[in-house]
Amino acid sequence: MLDITAALKAPGTSIPFEHMEELPPVQTLGEEVTFPKPARVKGEFTLMDDALVIDAALTATAVATCARCLETVEYPVKAKIYETFLRADPRDTAEEDPWEERLVFTGHRVDISHLVMSLAVLDLPIRFLCAKDCAGITLESDDSANEEETLDEHPFGALKQLFTKFQEE
Repeated sequence: MLDITAALKAPGTSIPFEHMEELPPVQTLGEEVTFPKPARVKGEFTLMDDALVIDAALTATAVATCARCLETVEYPVKAKIYETFLRADPRDTAEEDPWEERLVFTGHRVDISHLVMSLAVLDLPIRFLCAKDCAGITLESDDSANEEETLDEHPFGALKQLFTKFQEE
């Protein structure tokens, strides 16, 4: 929860802040991604009438597994936050539209955890790689390794190998 007491006391003034947010592990495309250290949100917020504007930068470290060699990979998450939260009246009983997405706050604290988590996940790559030229899992050099190598050279390598084996028989 982000404490905005200073903005409530001085509306219209930009208040610098730094906030640490714990991010839970997340499954993305079948891969578990963890965030071992809290995400850091640093920037400023300003209260204007009933709107709180947050202008900040999000930094975190995501840890996952390389898609090729299965080694552990650390990925630096960096995202820009520029969002407006509207002050909600707790006495308001109007029915909310389930399709409308609004960021709201009440009182002197703002819950930014969902926003931070969403932006962190959106910044993640589709595939984690330890290096752009990662060769993948390397097998010991024997005949089976050579066979697998020829299979990868051509999309019909396996058919070619079966055809050759059939001709030999």
